[in-house]
Amino acid sequence: MDKLILFVRAFQLTLPRAAAGWLFALLTSNFNRIAIYELGITAVVITTLLGLYHFLSPFQVIYGRIADRVPIFGLHRTPYVLIGMLISAVAVAALPYIVVPMSQTPDEFYFLSFPYATYIIAFIVLVFFGIGFAMAGANHLALVAEVIPERSRGLVTALIWTMLILGMILSLQFIRGYMPEYNEDTMRSLYLLSIPIVGIVTLLGVIGVEPRVKPGENIAAGGKLEAEEHASLKEFAVDVVRNSTVRNFFLFIFLFMFGYSLQDNILEVFGAEVLSMTVGETGRFQQIWGGGAIVGMFMMGFLVFKGGISKIAAISFGISGIGLSMFCLAYGAYEASPSIVHMSLVAMGFFNGFALVGTLTSMMEFTTDNERGAYIGLWGLAIAFASGLASIAGGQLVTTLIESGWFAASEGFAWIFVLEGGISLLSLVFLWQVKVDSFHKAISKDGLSNAMAADLG
Repeated sequence: MDKLILFVRAFQLTLPRAAAGWLFALLTSNFNRIAIYELGITAVVITTLLGLYHFLSPFQVIYGRIADRVPIFGLHRTPYVLIGMLISAVAVAALPYIVVPMSQTPDEFYFLSFPYATYIIAFIVLVFFGIGFAMAGANHLALVAEVIPERSRGLVTALIWTMLILGMILSLQFIRGYMPEYNEDTMRSLYLLSIPIVGIVTLLGVIGVEPRVKPGENIAAGGKLEAEEHASLKEFAVDVVRNSTVRNFFLFIFLFMFGYSLQDNILEVFGAEVLSMTVGETGRFQQIWGGGAIVGMFMMGFLVFKGGISKIAAISFGISGIGLSMFCLAYGAYEASPSIVHMSLVAMGFFNGFALVGTLTSMMEFTTDNERGAYIGLWGLAIAFASGLASIAGGQLVTTLIESGWFAASEGFAWIFVLEGGISLLSLVFLWQVKVDSFHKAISKDGLSNAMAADLG
């Protein structure tokens, strides 16, 4: 492949993730704070809605299989990526029209009137967001695998992964300038921008990339093959339950991601309630964290290319740092100190870069030749369900400890952050019980590329 064409395609394929960064910036750094703090909706309701898309990750398999078999205008991936992203963008654009009625007349939604009408509508809208995101995500990665040569695939997918964080950082900067303080009309116009921004950026990212195929290609295998797959999956599930090494690694991944993700949808609410920050000011939290994460990942890359660092050392260093950062964040919450909070978030992002790359590398290599896809799917399941449950649990903790009046906001959030740090450190207990020789070896350059290429929930 000509180098110029490869460069253009590589850049194009990062753009759908930049579009996803816009959607995540709105959902996890703006919508959550406005819904809970400005509009006064119970925290656990909002964080449960925002955690829904994690539980819809199995749709990636479904839509991947559909795209394999049903091309649209001769294209197997491009239409599904574009349609999926637009479905998610429309869902996000609709949220301001739903969340305000949720806070005022939860039993009425414009022309509809039945118990919890707005809550049910919000649930349906967020389900569509998750389905659209699953459709786009699976086929975007498949498109990368199909059009990028194997020797360049690791670098391109690493850039795509990084673009998600950069997309969030840049989007948050725009959002802060567009709506520095909450205003209902401004919120509606801001969220409506999701449709043209996501549509145009995604289209630029996929147009002309995928070659058309002839009708009849990629026909699905027959029922006999599917029956054999089901049989092997049943045997695989039995082996997983019986294997203590696999169980320990699964529990490590689950606890690490659960502990770290508890803060995802409540951090901005903390900034509002404890630090009295505006919408624009709390929007900086994700930027601060994302900047630290990028530095941490680049530091990992430097160490790997200079001679390597063992996976267990990278993960242990990263998670230990995350735990200490969480405890510092708890102290910053208790003291209501913005400077301590900001430093803690930078450190938390930095150490997460180490832990995440080490963990993803281990996931890629902790498989067997016969069941590689099944094992990677298992690790992805651990991440998806941990993240989804953490979103729900984070909101429940805010509701139970703070909204109930049990603790003042500063004390309640301090206890939540201490719990997060403790759970993150607890995951190391299961990590250190994993007995696999390759697990203690250094991360290779190929392993680093594969880790950054992973999209596991």
